[in-house]
Amino acid sequence: MKKVIAFTVTATLCLSTNSFAGYKPKLVISKKPSDYDFAGEEMKFRLYWTVFHVADSKSKVVRVDKDRLRLWGKVSTAGVASWFKKISDEGYSIWNEKTLCPEKTYLFQYEGDYKRERVYTYDLKKRVVKYEKINPEKKKVQVRYIKIPFIPFEDIATAVYFFRRYGIFEVGKETVFPLFAGGKFQNVSFKVVDKRKIDTLFGKIEAFKVIPSNNLSPEGAFRRKGKVVFWFSADKRHLPLKVVAEVAIGSVSAVLVDAKGKGFDLRKEYEKKRKKSLLEQFITGDFGGE
Repeated sequence: MKKVIAFTVTATLCLSTNSFAGYKPKLVISKKPSDYDFAGEEMKFRLYWTVFHVADSKSKVVRVDKDRLRLWGKVSTAGVASWFKKISDEGYSIWNEKTLCPEKTYLFQYEGDYKRERVYTYDLKKRVVKYEKINPEKKKVQVRYIKIPFIPFEDIATAVYFFRRYGIFEVGKETVFPLFAGGKFQNVSFKVVDKRKIDTLFGKIEAFKVIPSNNLSPEGAFRRKGKVVFWFSADKRHLPLKVVAEVAIGSVSAVLVDAKGKGFDLRKEYEKKRKKSLLEQFITGDFGGE
């Protein structure tokens, strides 16, 4: 007899329109979206809690076909944090550039002894989300079905990419779109509050300061508890150069330490500019100061 491992499944059907009482979908996006192609983009971040290096993060975008991208990301403990509790949060989403919606999202949380897996399947034809919460150790699966009230919409994994392409990058302007997070749909906003050059590992880069609404927050150990601030490069790539978020105790900052994609490599570009600058100083006699 074939051995079968059966998962315990608890299903809750949430298709009543009462689930959206008071919710009014809102969409305010740019009429001239960026033509930057995310495919092939790779980024690495270093995360700090106050002044301590506590984690590393990386992301990668791969084109699945002409309409779909696979957006992958991972956060794992590093530095002093690795002495106390090993954390590895990983996930990816299949994003359809034609419908502007996610199709499926996988989230894997491994934080010490805590292990959870979440799978979100978005059926745009039936207008329903299948949400599976999996406990791999107890072999239990909880399933919920949630009605999709509006298209397009984003989730936690795709929201920043959507904003980078369709956001209104003008000081004082606000971008708004529906977000599926925490098992429900709500509107999320990104407001551009400033534009100036900031110091980065790649020299000074002109960037937009952006503050998102409070409902944009990842799940897991680095879940925010207060305000978060993004700095996006002021070009068509809108690269996230720095993020600062208030957490339960203090704040966590994520600093971009490497980024490359089609036609660019920030680290190599910076090294090339730095060498050129040193050469110009030597030729003009400014090298070494007075």
